[in-house]
Amino acid sequence: MSSPRKQVRFNDDNIFYSPKTPSPAFSESSLPSSGDSSGPCTPPQNNYASLPLPDGPVAIHPLLAFHPFVPPIIYDASLPPHMLAPNMHASPMSLPARVLEEPATQPSMHTMTLVIDQFPWRLTIPSTKHFVSVRDLLEALYYFLRHPVLPSEYNTLPTQTLKDEVSIAFHNRCGRAPSKEAADEQHQKGVKRVDFLRGRTRFMGLSSTKVGPDVWILNLA
Repeated sequence: MSSPRKQVRFNDDNIFYSPKTPSPAFSESSLPSSGDSSGPCTPPQNNYASLPLPDGPVAIHPLLAFHPFVPPIIYDASLPPHMLAPNMHASPMSLPARVLEEPATQPSMHTMTLVIDQFPWRLTIPSTKHFVSVRDLLEALYYFLRHPVLPSEYNTLPTQTLKDEVSIAFHNRCGRAPSKEAADEQHQKGVKRVDFLRGRTRFMGLSSTKVGPDVWILNLA
């Protein structure tokens, strides 16, 4: 006899923003609304969006580069960026704060887009200065994944197996809270985009695409 499925919860306040939030099946870019009161937002758009992209090769910052076995940093994308640490198995390098302020690419770019395999949203990252920095990218990714999910978005999952996996990720995330009060708070806030990763939150780095120099694949494990 199979055990009953755990129920997931959605933040009712999100319904107000549904006209501004396209269905993930049709979304070209799903950033948090500036009016969202249920969590932090990605940085606002800047005035550099019309600047041309580099014509030649673009290299990703070494800290963000994809490695299938030993990524340069140890980072769980479900946690704030200040929790990351250098991977001593990859390189005996330290991680001074100034490194996070360096451009995420070389040459630098004023915007970047991240896509994730089997993930219904993409993240477009604006720069906070004249270029997208390592810090810009990691912070935007964290805030992006903390965005609440609408029931209509959850229902777009094509199979019950995927829904169950998202539900498990949601309850596991709440269960990792440092206290019962914190766990209850996370449960009340409901499912977030990070739960759609279904436990794949280990940052493995970015790899290039054929779409353009500004579009990168986020690899997770």
